[in-house]
Amino acid sequence: MITVIIPVLFLMLVSTVKKIPLIGGNLIAAFIGTGVLSLLLGGEYNPLVWGQAWLTGLNQVAFIIFIVIFGSIFSTLQVKSGAMDTVLNVLRAIFGRTPQGLILSILITMCLGGSLVGTVSAVGAVIGMLVVPAMDDMGIDPDLNCAIIVTGGSLGAIMPPISNAINVACSIIGIPTDHVLQISYVTVGISFVLTSLFVCKVYIGRKYQMPQYLIPTEKASAILKREWKNLIPLMVLIVLVALNSIPAISFDATGELLRAIPLGETNLYDWLKAIPVIGQVTNNIVLALIVAIIVAIAITPALRKNISPDLAKTMRTIRMSVLIQIFAGFFLGAFRAGGQIAAISEWATGLNAIALKLGGAGSLILGGMLLGAQSTTQTSLLPILGPAWMATGVSDINAAAASAHLAAAGQGLPPADLNTFVIAGLVSSLLQKQVNPMKSMILTVPYCLLLAFFGLVFLFV
Repeated sequence: MITVIIPVLFLMLVSTVKKIPLIGGNLIAAFIGTGVLSLLLGGEYNPLVWGQAWLTGLNQVAFIIFIVIFGSIFSTLQVKSGAMDTVLNVLRAIFGRTPQGLILSILITMCLGGSLVGTVSAVGAVIGMLVVPAMDDMGIDPDLNCAIIVTGGSLGAIMPPISNAINVACSIIGIPTDHVLQISYVTVGISFVLTSLFVCKVYIGRKYQMPQYLIPTEKASAILKREWKNLIPLMVLIVLVALNSIPAISFDATGELLRAIPLGETNLYDWLKAIPVIGQVTNNIVLALIVAIIVAIAITPALRKNISPDLAKTMRTIRMSVLIQIFAGFFLGAFRAGGQIAAISEWATGLNAIALKLGGAGSLILGGMLLGAQSTTQTSLLPILGPAWMATGVSDINAAAASAHLAAAGQGLPPADLNTFVIAGLVSSLLQKQVNPMKSMILTVPYCLLLAFFGLVFLFV
């Protein structure tokens, strides 16, 4: 097990201890170093083996990279077109005539944005500016204001049908996303409903009054009649993804469209899919995002103006996330090529299953808290925990579902949640008021406990 312990310790220390000279807190350095150590300790010295390991690992995470890229582009276009404003205004018209209704509208909008963007800090920056001043005008304490943003964005990261957290878990375990997504419709749906009820009834209740200007003057039908066109790309995306992930349908519309295009003796879908790394663009969520982007640009002339600077800005924003995933691919491939995955599976068979499950669950929650991103947490820990859990009898589907829920649960948990620190800074700068991050973290505990509960259920059923 020394071949496993040394790389894992290196990964944990470099990724979390920022005081280490030059590389402390640098995830790219952590993944490169861990991969190199894994290969060397596993007796693999051939550069060709190293290159093949990286290609294999990169192929494993490529569709996540594509989701990050095209998801961010689509989100940018939706904000620019006014679609997110339309969503919020429609929800306000339906629910927002009371303080509780307005908060429910904000939570739904944050979840939708979190599902598209995949990271809490990003969606908080994009949508937070729309809703933070409104909550402040309603008299909501800045600490609660911050907690509501973190709660909605964190739930969005695992919210079907896009569910970035599920996609990351399935790619690392090496299974299709369909079954796990179908399960998450239930678990995340329950979590969202219960969390919304708790926030609206306990945190909001009858404590606040709606300023007159926040009370919608139009009906939702009137807003939709005027602005329905803004929502077409979003509806296209949701329908295409849902068609493939809802159990009763399970129809990959975009895949079938590409299969209908002949290319020599094969078709465009099969030809693309056979190409390493690039072929992961055939993932149904990636294809749905591409189609939705094309639809958005085609039907909204305003989006075609200054599109190059807008896309360049988006690429700069996600550059680090993409680089982290690229080098995470090296770590994943090296960990398998160096024999560490096999060693963990063999080692786990002799351990107390309960301790292994609880310890792994705790590490994922802790990682989600410290790193502020379920994707980075799962990429770091699931290659180690997944084989260990499965060696104790946990199915691959349950291991992926558990990991996604547990890592997402950590994204708002005290006492050191990175997301809350980021959003607290945003709320404070927007309102010019002090935000206590610790108080905000305590307010986000309910949703964290719900997701953690479902994560543990998957490990023990």
